[in-house]
Amino acid sequence: MWHVSGYNPSAGGPTDARRHSPLHPLPVGIRRHRRGAATYRAAKAEARRAAGRGQHQAHNRGTWAIESTVKTAAGKDTVVNSLVTATADANGWVTHLAGREPIPTRVVAMGGDSVITEAGPFQSVARPGQTVTTHEALHFKDDAIWGTIEARYSNGDVVKGTVKGTRRK
Repeated sequence: MWHVSGYNPSAGGPTDARRHSPLHPLPVGIRRHRRGAATYRAAKAEARRAAGRGQHQAHNRGTWAIESTVKTAAGKDTVVNSLVTATADANGWVTHLAGREPIPTRVVAMGGDSVITEAGPFQSVARPGQTVTTHEALHFKDDAIWGTIEARYSNGDVVKGTVKGTRRK
């Protein structure tokens, strides 16, 4: 079932999302969301809402030691350690994996205590021989970071996992 986001029923349009289909498009500026959308998409929307409330990201600045837990090709949990260098804005974020070149990390959205990042493609640590692109929904509070990761591998697999860490001092 489709859900309508940002639709203003007082503008005179229908209030039921089921009245719209691909053959009957929604008015300009209206988005559709499928129930159960990917976690990072929901967090991205929350980050944008928080940004609209005027919250800033200076408290995210620094170097963060992160443990990401994802599945190997054999289905076993594995922990990938990284360092993320974060700036107060969306520019200059970098992920560091041991023994590898720094990975530029794009900030997709930020607001409140949330940041959505994307990195890659780069050679996978958890699945040697494959490349991976990661999407992370990160939340910050004081010197703690936590969230979720979605890893998209070159063979088409999509794996979800968790992220936790602390600020390095």
